[in-house]
Amino acid sequence: MNLPTNLRFLRKKKGKTQDGLSSELNIGRTTLANYEAGISEPNVETICTIAKYFGISVDDLLSKNMEAVYAVHGEAALGGRGIAEQFNGIPRVITVDQGGHDNIVYVPVKARAGYLLGYGDAGFIETLPTFRLPGLNNATYRMFEVEGPSMAPNILNGDRLIGEWIDDMDKIRDNRVYIIVHKGGVAVKRVINRLKERGKLYLKSDTIAHRHEFPTIEIDPADIKEIWYGRLKISSDFSEPAEVYHRLADLEMDVMEMKRVLKGDEKKPEVL
Repeated sequence: MNLPTNLRFLRKKKGKTQDGLSSELNIGRTTLANYEAGISEPNVETICTIAKYFGISVDDLLSKNMEAVYAVHGEAALGGRGIAEQFNGIPRVITVDQGGHDNIVYVPVKARAGYLLGYGDAGFIETLPTFRLPGLNNATYRMFEVEGPSMAPNILNGDRLIGEWIDDMDKIRDNRVYIIVHKGGVAVKRVINRLKERGKLYLKSDTIAHRHEFPTIEIDPADIKEIWYGRLKISSDFSEPAEVYHRLADLEMDVMEMKRVLKGDEKKPEVL
């Protein structure tokens, strides 16, 4: 575990003495010195407090040599600064109409690859369609086209999901739908927020039929570029619900038949 060396490095990088840091973390100076010397280890709650204080993930604090990473990547290695810049205020690029109101930028599936590279490029964003909708005011919104069956039946392939910009990861609420733009792509998922406990977000799919194809994803906040909270779905699907009801009715009948058969077997006399 790299905690002792990382704690010592991060403290000095921040210009703190052991007395000063122990006071800000609300732990004893001797206790902090023991952590840095590797004599004792903090509990999970204290580890999370330390990671949050330095603006890095718990995983980085425990498993990475932060001094070596810093030597290669500079300030970007201290992920808290980069994340704070991305999730502070408004997105890097917005567009406005003639009245100065924010437009809703539409990101179709075919533009996703370009969006990962150009989400902060005004020239690229200007190539995407924009529009406005009544009722979506006093915030910044973006619309993404959904691809695949991972969120069916609640959100279907080809649906459009309008998301509201999230400027602080602590605002992410469990089991709500978000559009997560991260280094691996654009994901529409339900999110479990475990940043305080584990320094991670967990992305879940709604699908049952294809669950084996879409396992829960663990994601590091340092890998996230943008987060949009799903506020409105636009869908062209008008499928009849009758099929689902019929299947449910058939399933109920099958269960009743199984119970009847089992009860019948219980009444059979024993054969000697």
